[in-house]
Amino acid sequence: MEIKFERFHLQSDLRSPLVGFETISVPTEVRIDPLTKRRSRIITWGLLSPARFDFSKITDGSQECFFCPENVLYKTPQFIKEIIPEGRVRIGKAVGFPNLNPVGSYGSVVVLCHEHFLNLNQFTPEMYEDGFSVAIEIIRRTMAIDPDTRYWQISQNFLAPGGSTILHPHLQVIGDPVPTNEMEALLNASSSYHQRNGTLYWQDLIQIEKGLEKRYITNIGKVHWFVSFAPIGFNEVCGSVEGHGSVTALAREEISSLATGILSTLKYYDEKDLNSFNFSIYSISGEDYYQLLLRIISRTPLQPYYLNDCTSFEVLQSELTANIIPEELCHGIRPYFP
Repeated sequence: MEIKFERFHLQSDLRSPLVGFETISVPTEVRIDPLTKRRSRIITWGLLSPARFDFSKITDGSQECFFCPENVLYKTPQFIKEIIPEGRVRIGKAVGFPNLNPVGSYGSVVVLCHEHFLNLNQFTPEMYEDGFSVAIEIIRRTMAIDPDTRYWQISQNFLAPGGSTILHPHLQVIGDPVPTNEMEALLNASSSYHQRNGTLYWQDLIQIEKGLEKRYITNIGKVHWFVSFAPIGFNEVCGSVEGHGSVTALAREEISSLATGILSTLKYYDEKDLNSFNFSIYSISGEDYYQLLLRIISRTPLQPYYLNDCTSFEVLQSELTANIIPEELCHGIRPYFP
């Protein structure tokens, strides 16, 4: 196996006013992703501790919300008849429809629930199970008429720090005939690994991480949950679905396992007073050397004195940062998983 966990340490010395101008050393750890070789920095000094945010003043206004149940069937777009003749996809309380402002060939929105706002501890398994089922049905029906659209993402942006412009919980479903930068990096690196070793990187990684017991959390059915060695965001947790590269092949049990892992992570975030997050499922059809991957990260929480977690390092240097040592995150989050 050709999986290496490479890291190196940087150190900055300075005279700190916090300790009477005595000389202190501030460490930074740089880690290299075993697959993509992308670097990330663990800034061990962290950020300001968040406090529980009072959402009562910003959760009004459901009457004007397009996604609330009294409006969603009247004020949202409908699919063209060639894709979904009935206009929208509805399973349980989840409703899927085209995005009025798409960013690709096929852009859809899936409203997860009737509630206009939820705290992280108020999401339920049924919300994600039904929401994912709606998203997968949209993808299946779209691919039936356009099989060249093999690259799909199912994502959630929650609250303004996560990039959401609408408070009401919802998913984004985006499909294109060309991969995103991240998908292409994952595919190219997975293909190179398979050519060199004759094995699937994701299966090898899970086997190694299980043995190390440092970053592997647990498996829920065929979904393996682990913490990234070189994270691309704060408090990053990953899930990989054994035997599948595309969401179109998922059974109900695997959808349920993904929902359970997301909720377990959100419970951990909530108890740490984190309130904003992103996740993405990278779904790619027709590649035997790729295995379905989900990433979920927390964002700097919404609070009275908000601090953005994206700086020039992330957006202009393409060097990503995290504020907790991954092994410590794994140890802390394990009890939240079944």
